Amino acid sequence: MSLEGVYDYIDAHADSFVEDLVKLVKQPSVSAKGEGIEECAILVEKMLQEIGFSTRIIRGEKGHPVVYGEIKSKKSDRTILFYDHYDVQPPEPLEKWMCKPFSGKIINGKVYGRGASDNKGNFVSRLKAVQTLLEVTGDVPANIKFFVEGEEEIGSPNLEPIIKKHSTLFSADAAIWEFGGTDRRGRPNLYLGLKGVLSVELKASCASRDVHSANAPVIPNAAWRLAWALNLLKDKEENILIEDFYENVLPPSSEEIECLKSIPFEEEEFKRELGLKEFLQNKSGLKALKALLYQPTCTINGFISGYTGKGSKTVLPHEASAKLDFRLVAKQDPTEIFQKLVRHLKKHGFEDLEVIKHGSTEPTRTPINDPFVKLVAETAEKVYGKKAVIYPTSAGSGPMHLFRNFLGYPVVSAGCSHPEANTHAPNENLRIESYIKGTKFIATLINDFAL
Repeated sequence: MSLEGVYDYIDAHADSFVEDLVKLVKQPSVSAKGEGIEECAILVEKMLQEIGFSTRIIRGEKGHPVVYGEIKSKKSDRTILFYDHYDVQPPEPLEKWMCKPFSGKIINGKVYGRGASDNKGNFVSRLKAVQTLLEVTGDVPANIKFFVEGEEEIGSPNLEPIIKKHSTLFSADAAIWEFGGTDRRGRPNLYLGLKGVLSVELKASCASRDVHSANAPVIPNAAWRLAWALNLLKDKEENILIEDFYENVLPPSSEEIECLKSIPFEEEEFKRELGLKEFLQNKSGLKALKALLYQPTCTINGFISGYTGKGSKTVLPHEASAKLDFRLVAKQDPTEIFQKLVRHLKKHGFEDLEVIKHGSTEPTRTPINDPFVKLVAETAEKVYGKKAVIYPTSAGSGPMHLFRNFLGYPVVSAGCSHPEANTHAPNENLRIESYIKGTKFIATLINDFAL
């Protein structure tokens, strides 16, 4: 099928496509706080329905709803599923934003707002690709399914029971994951897997209330207690000290190493944007890229205790808490890692700490030589005019394993974002040019997938 008419339609309706993205960005949907979740799920379902999808909202025993949409092709039995999420990260710190975080304001050709890039932009771009195919051809070349969840940003803790209960409903021949885009030179980037993640919180409690710091010789300090515990988790050389933490870690295969060598890692631009002279441990080139994609991590996300306001307050805190995440690689199991963490703390005398598991996902990958990977790469090169950069896995995490490992089909992550999108940070944005180009890419991919 010639796609000239499809591209013309997308260009002619670009302004209305942007308006629909802005509408979704304006709807808060912060999963960590439960803010606007129900309203956003209803809006997502409405957007699917408006272009012809049959929909349903699926609820588990707990957690936020999943919005499901399906539209069948009149001429193909092949099915492609799009995984997206409508939830977003908290917008704080609010004072760092140039506009309100849920304004959807357009500045210099970019839509600003929490979720503009991650993941509302990709979702609406895919939706508009389907709408265009329907409007121009009266049909879709393949069966289309949308799976849009509301807990991705908190680790999808309640998704597994939904997937297993409705596995037939979510069956497909292949899936496109929620993120991706182009690099600084306009090359499309494709990701074939994700690291696993384990999110935990450690809490130390000592006295029944805060006391004057003059009592420090006799009253235990919860902040110090927690700091000492954290010091047992990783050394200055970045080695994670939990017993047997690395026992199941698999190194990249020779095929994956060759793939890494072909990736144009933009490390100087990356460092310049972050104001860094060098990466951690002065890593560079292939060594830095290999560490980024294949090295498990232990990261302190935040530490709260005592007085943190202006000036001084001579107080001895009775409580302290820290949030951490562990990024895991094949074949590390997050449940096993959590058990090892608890054992490690107890062994070193910190059995009094409360260890809370907030969420986890498993690592997963689609093989580089899978035919679907080749198809997506060829389509991306056709649309963007530049050879696709293929990452065997990503440094990020998500519930991809439920679709790749459990449901059993290939998954590739590709989208319409860009390196300066500020995802998870103040002033998150999406270039309108990238958004429209991404819509053309998805429309082309759906067409090529059906051939």
